[in-house]
Amino acid sequence: MLKQHRKSLSALHQTIDLTISVCVGAVCMHMQAPAESSWHTPEPFVWFLIVYAGTWTAVARWLRLHDSKRCSPIRTELWDLLKATTASTVVAATTANLFPHEHLGPTFLVSFYSLHTGVLALWRICLRNFLNLIRLRGYNFRRVLLVGRNPRAEEIIGNILANPQFGIKILGFVDAPQNDSCTLFCNQPVLGGLTEIESLLSRIVVDELIVTLPIKSFYDEVHGIIRTCEKTGVEVKIPSDLFRLSHSKSTITTYFGQRMIEFYTSPRMQVQLVIKRALDLALSLATLIVLSPILLAAAAAIKLNSEGPVFFVQKRVGYNGRTFNMYKFRTMLKNAAEMKGSIQHLNEMDGPVFKMQDDPRITSVGRYLRRTSIDEMPQLINVFMGDMSLVGPRPPVPEEVEKYRLDYRRRLSIKPGLTCTWQVSGRNKISFERWMEMDQEYIDEWSLWLDVKILTKTIPAVLLQRGAN
Repeated sequence: MLKQHRKSLSALHQTIDLTISVCVGAVCMHMQAPAESSWHTPEPFVWFLIVYAGTWTAVARWLRLHDSKRCSPIRTELWDLLKATTASTVVAATTANLFPHEHLGPTFLVSFYSLHTGVLALWRICLRNFLNLIRLRGYNFRRVLLVGRNPRAEEIIGNILANPQFGIKILGFVDAPQNDSCTLFCNQPVLGGLTEIESLLSRIVVDELIVTLPIKSFYDEVHGIIRTCEKTGVEVKIPSDLFRLSHSKSTITTYFGQRMIEFYTSPRMQVQLVIKRALDLALSLATLIVLSPILLAAAAAIKLNSEGPVFFVQKRVGYNGRTFNMYKFRTMLKNAAEMKGSIQHLNEMDGPVFKMQDDPRITSVGRYLRRTSIDEMPQLINVFMGDMSLVGPRPPVPEEVEKYRLDYRRRLSIKPGLTCTWQVSGRNKISFERWMEMDQEYIDEWSLWLDVKILTKTIPAVLLQRGAN
């Protein structure tokens, strides 16, 4: 069984990856170097490969790229691979600037990154196809015993049977009560009761147990099963979705030395979140600089049009309920807050939000700024400061949050944004209920690509003034 040699195979896999890195680096280097010195290795290239290999090793270990991927989809492995090569190339390229060389430039970096990622991906696809083939032929399979008969066990059985290439052989079920006359479940044999597990582990070959018993009702029994498997060296797997929650994801984490199951709904893709923050910083600063003439003109127009400050500073609710000062260009009369009570009955939005098409408090300049969304541009300062992001649920005012249903508060579990799905889908034409649903869908489906799509939709939405008041 390959399982018996997991550490050796993982080390071999890592060695092959590093060998591929060096070979690809050498090929790209000789493609860049002059013909007369094509077999001379310049020192900067050596340092580049050393830094790259060290970074790759660390990132690959963090992403567990060399662990067994028997039951994980190939797309997950390839995505982790892409993250590892990207991070390693960025770190190595930054270090390369300390050792400038005429051929260690963008062309080399792009060709190395593309070729290395492609070769590693091809190697993994071939390896996975080879392993799937030998498993389908009856080699390198895992013998699994399931503990518990319930819908969760039935779902696991269905997934195993639908993927024979994973090489999982189901031995059968063990369950309580022991006097149950049922001998089959999901067409798999029932081998006995919970008290017979120790005997079964002594008589038959078992690689791992999958326990699907409800933990609350069978805590002592599950604890005993784990202790028995600990003595015999058999692996135990317990589904982490113990509570069958609708939106929460779970992970194992260490908290002050204690291993804990952590449940969360907001994105936890650390590399992508770092990139998101970097994009927020770069794009907000660049946009403020590029649009500075328009912003200065808007500020002058506001000052000439009506009394009051140029900026409207308002308390808004951000990440997990934190409050911050949000900046906008002032578009209303100076005493707009005092006037709100007299027009509250004219609210055109359902829910705890006040929106009105022809709000009498809006100035003539303010109406134009709102139609063109220029009034929102100072929020780029909030994005640069870190209170907001370019994309995310719009930040509400504290008075609105106080009226939220409990499930609406989930939209606060991610940093608020300058634009969002609601912003590019009609804004005030959408009901409050649907608005909240869209924000929660954004949180559940978040990715960098989703942010890019929303940003690209924001431009035509602003230019065509869709849904703006």
